[in-house]
Amino acid sequence: MTFEKHFVFTFADFMLSDPHIMSTEILNRFCIAGINYHVADTKVRGAFSVSKEAFSFVAAKAKEQNLRSVFVLSTCNRTEIYGFAESVMHLVSLLTEFTKGSQAEFLEYAYLKSGNDAVEHLYNVASGIDSQILGDYEILGQLKLAINESEKVGMIGPIMNRTINFAIQASKKVKTQTALSSGTVSVSYAAIELLKDVPDINTKKVLVVGAGKFGGNVCKNLVNYIPGIQVTVANRTNENARQLAETAGINYVEYDLMPDTVNASDVVIVCTNASQPTIVKEYFTGDNQKMVLDLSVPMNVHSAVRTLSNVHVIDVDEISTTILDKTFTKRKGEVPKAKAILQQYKVDFYNWLNDYRYSLHIKNWKDKLQELAELHPGFCEMATNNTLLNDDKKVQKAVSRLAVNLRTNQEKGCQFINAINDYLQMS
Repeated sequence: MTFEKHFVFTFADFMLSDPHIMSTEILNRFCIAGINYHVADTKVRGAFSVSKEAFSFVAAKAKEQNLRSVFVLSTCNRTEIYGFAESVMHLVSLLTEFTKGSQAEFLEYAYLKSGNDAVEHLYNVASGIDSQILGDYEILGQLKLAINESEKVGMIGPIMNRTINFAIQASKKVKTQTALSSGTVSVSYAAIELLKDVPDINTKKVLVVGAGKFGGNVCKNLVNYIPGIQVTVANRTNENARQLAETAGINYVEYDLMPDTVNASDVVIVCTNASQPTIVKEYFTGDNQKMVLDLSVPMNVHSAVRTLSNVHVIDVDEISTTILDKTFTKRKGEVPKAKAILQQYKVDFYNWLNDYRYSLHIKNWKDKLQELAELHPGFCEMATNNTLLNDDKKVQKAVSRLAVNLRTNQEKGCQFINAINDYLQMS
């Protein structure tokens, strides 16, 4: 049996799709649909907030529809769905199926992005450039949490994983090499800045409702930046409140006793993300002046509380606007430096994406060359193991040369021929 009779591979077996077309197709499937503080107020944003429980339904539906990568970033300032899909409208339908607001309402305020525009948006979000408080670095932690939730249910594929990693690394470099995040860096700290202006704040009784990551940051900032302040935390799960109180060195109260605690407090900071208000008018029965900071989206302080003359309610948008004026000018000067860093990481990402498109083809070619290796004794009967390179080494050497050629030479259509020639010459 001769080699020629076995050699039935065709040009199509080795042909590589146009690299630019292939990488563009991958990139164009990266889509983002979202709403944020730019055009949607807290009420609108609240209608499209997505809890962990709601995301589980989104993920299950995405799997049904054979989507490989999807995650949802839902914070007090934005709700965004990221994914690789044939159309950004596919993501819109997926998200709005599990929110209180309808698809028509969403599209009234939404931004829809794909390809390069989507990559640009992801980098701006991760770095804090697109935050309500410019440079808010808390968004990076929220982004990581969103990705972790998606990873738990197997909805972060390899390309999405690398797409995100480049954005996260860029964000970290912006943080360390610019002053974009100097001063007030998050909504949780902005609330502290606001409270610092309250006369005798360190003598006030403060109740924090919510013991999640956000509520935890508020408690720790209160203790660190306002010495002597009396802080108590309450949470629907009492054990979470107890653990946070122990860690932060504050008090906690059973959730069932929260109405009385609200009434006895001077300041109430609400950090819950419940679908219904957790603080209602009936909790305020006295005449003492109180301040209520609602940092939740959707808003968790019932609108009727605002009708009380002795209670001053401030929501997350009002807090952000108040603090923004103090920090915006200084941070705005850092934006060009941050943009330059982001651009370099985007270039690195695009280069990686261009290389990634070859990986499956290289594996295919390696498999084909290994098939040839199994045939060579029949077409070279005089060859001996002493005069030939080890088959695996020949294949690996030819594939290595192929990988280099694919990345450096422009005549991509001829690379499979060169790979065969390299192998045959070594034989």
